[in-house]
Order: sequence, then structure tokens, then C-alpha cells
Amino acid sequence: MNELYGVSAGNFQPTLSGWLELIHPADRDGARAAMTAAMRERKPLRTQYRAVRPDGSIAHLESVAAVVGDPAGEGVRMVGIDLDVTERVAAQRREDVLQQQLRDASRQAGMADVATSVLHNVGNVLNSVNVSANLVADSLKRSRAAGLTRVVALLEEHQGDLGSFVAHDARGKVLPVYLAELSRHLSADNSNALQELDALRGNIDHIKDIVSMQQRYAKLGGAAEPIDVGRLVEESLRINASAFERHAIEVVRRFADVPQITVDKHKVLQILVNLLRNAKDACDAAGEREGRVTLSVGRCATGVRVAVADNGVGIAAEYMSRIFTHGFTTKKTGHGFGLHSGALAAREMGGVLRVESPGLGCGATFVVELPLGPPGNAHA
Repeated sequence: MNELYGVSAGNFQPTLSGWLELIHPADRDGARAAMTAAMRERKPLRTQYRAVRPDGSIAHLESVAAVVGDPAGEGVRMVGIDLDVTERVAAQRREDVLQQQLRDASRQAGMADVATSVLHNVGNVLNSVNVSANLVADSLKRSRAAGLTRVVALLEEHQGDLGSFVAHDARGKVLPVYLAELSRHLSADNSNALQELDALRGNIDHIKDIVSMQQRYAKLGGAAEPIDVGRLVEESLRINASAFERHAIEVVRRFADVPQITVDKHKVLQILVNLLRNAKDACDAAGEREGRVTLSVGRCATGVRVAVADNGVGIAAEYMSRIFTHGFTTKKTGHGFGLHSGALAAREMGGVLRVESPGLGCGATFVVELPLGPPGNAHA
């Protein structure tokens, strides 16, 4: 009682009114109605409510109980357990909020490449969320609480000679041991469920981080602002992190100290995310070779240079002049929009996007060069 309601067993009145006194005022009517209906219909009780502890804290609890009847068939009392489901309720609420944030982020996002990568990452984490949720659900379905029904049946059958039944009947003698074992099993089930809920909470926090990053950039666009190039490259890597991990692609960083540049962060991020995704695809297409992508940041004659190099399938010489043409693609499922829009975005910022490749089987390097400031004062 102390763990769940914050009161000692000695201070608890084992009556309906005593129980209701511990429940949040807003939930009392519902709890009373649920218990009254269970007693009247002699059906198992399963209800959730909030309890107000003496220190003012709120606990979300779930009562699971069975009705004990008298010889006339009237319910006289209930036997059951109370579970603390505060974490489960909080996790569900967080998931509901995050689902809404995901919907809002999707409406706000103007970057197709970034949004797609974010959804891939969220989808991967949601797989883990789904596994944890299913494990908790399966645990509840397999709950040994059903054993209470059998105990209640025995108690009802022998309520007139309960002492003699427990003392002399073979079935009655094992009741204390059975109840102790049942208690241990229920405690273990509860512990396992809490572990899965902890994992669920961690994965939901991960989704929250992904969504927060998407929301930050979904609100950007159009305005030039000072940016840290290395930090933005790291952000683009985080957006693609799930895909890189899934395909076991090694990432090598070669970052030099460079000054901040004043550009449209939205456009630069779109370019980098697309280049990283293309690099991942190129490594996959290379077959058995271990994929590796090298990211370099340094100075160039006009400002700052970012290079994305892969050891993937490479680009045939006859395709080099067409690689940035609208609609051109070497992928079976590609549309030929990403590199074309990236080249246009770089040009709009006063920069350039170009490619280098020794040929098929030799990998490729895409380089984006950007001025220190907007086109009007790029050399100021």
C-alpha cells in the first residue's frame, strides 16, 4: 500500500469508501461505477485511475480483481492486485504528443530529401518502439493474474469451512504456497514490463530528438545567416545516421578550421543530405566492398569547400557531363532531381556543385564550394 498509495496498510480502511478516498476526486465516480458494475455482474474488474499520495504526487494505477460471492450468488468482496502504470501512461502520452509533432513536422517541412531521411530514422526507431509495446502487451495477455480466478473459485466453494479447507484439504494446503508463487510471478511480470517501458521511453526520446532537429530546419529557408560549416555537416550526418549504420558504412571526417559562412542553411543542408544519401547508395551498389564515405571541410579560393567522397560504384566517363541534368539518373529507382536541385541551390548562393570520378568501380567525390557571404558581397 505504501508503495502504490503512499499510506501504510495499518492506515488503510479496506472498504469501498476507504479505497475511494485515496483516488483522485475526478476519477472517483468512474472507479466506483467500475467496481459496482463488477460486483453486480460478478465480472472481473480491470480499471485505471489516479491516486493522490499524501505528498501530493499523482500515481496512475490499475486494479485487476475478481469478485468473491456468497452462497446466494451475491458478490461480497473482491480479491485482486493493484499495479503502478504511471510510466506506461506517461510513455503513451509522450508517444501521442510525438505522433502529433511528426504530423506537424511533415506539414512544415519543405525539404523533400531531409524529410525522407528523417522519416527513415523515425521509422527505424518506431520498429523498436513497436517491439517493446508488443512485448508489454504479450506480457499482460499472459499475465498470471488469471490464477486469481481459480483461487476465488476455491474460496467461494469453501467459504463456509475455509479454515478446515486450508488446514486439511490437499488443495487448501497448497493455497498459501500457490499465492506466494503467484505473487513472485506477478512481480517478475511487472519488472519485465517496466524494463520494456524504459526501453520504450528511450526510443521515444530518440524520436523526439529527430523530430526536434527536423522542426528546426523545417522553419528555415530564404534568409542567409552565419553558420558553422562543420556543425552543419554533422547535422546532415545525424539525419543519415540510421541508414549509414544499417548498411555498415564507415564515415571518415577530415575537418579543417574554417570561418563561418553566411548562406541559406536550408539549402546547404538539402545539398549535403542528398550527397550523403547518394554516397550510401553508391557504396551499396559496389557489392561486397566495405563502404566508406569521407567528409572533408576546408578553405578554397572563393570561400569554404565541403567534399563528400565514397568508395562506391563510381561514375562512367560518358555520364560525367550529364550528372547534374534534370531527370538524369543512373539509379533504377531514382528520379534525377536531387543533384540537379542541389546544383541550382549552390549556384543561387554564389557557389558551385561539381563531381570528380576516375570511372566505374573507382568511387566518386562531390564537392560543394560556397562563398563566405551572399553573392552580392561574396568577396567583401
